[in-house]
Amino acid sequence: MFKNSNSTKYLFPLLFIGSFLVLNVTLAASLQEGFGATGNLSNFATQAKYSTPQTPEYYIGLALNGLFSLLGIIVMAMIFYSGFVWMTARGNDTKVAKAKDNLIDALLGLLFVVGGYALTSFVLKIFT
Repeated sequence: MFKNSNSTKYLFPLLFIGSFLVLNVTLAASLQEGFGATGNLSNFATQAKYSTPQTPEYYIGLALNGLFSLLGIIVMAMIFYSGFVWMTARGNDTKVAKAKDNLIDALLGLLFVVGGYALTSFVLKIFT
């Protein structure tokens, strides 16, 4: 039915982009209906808990969440680096051993990061 032409090559990307445009218009219309005719955002801010001051535990949790996210990114970079060194070792036993040691260290680091995140999340949920 469709031959391999230029028009079919651009059909799916255009449909994909067009779907985002339709969704944005729909979301914008629903948001305007939710704000009401006066445009008062105080009710929206109250429901989103922006009007109430946050506790120190909230900010500590936010900082720790960012720290654990950063540590997770570093650990994943170490895992990728170790895999790259292992794949490019070309049979060199010292490079393979170094890559294995780095990979084990990175996996232990991942275990500690996930454990620390779980413990911190548990403790902060108790206090908030």
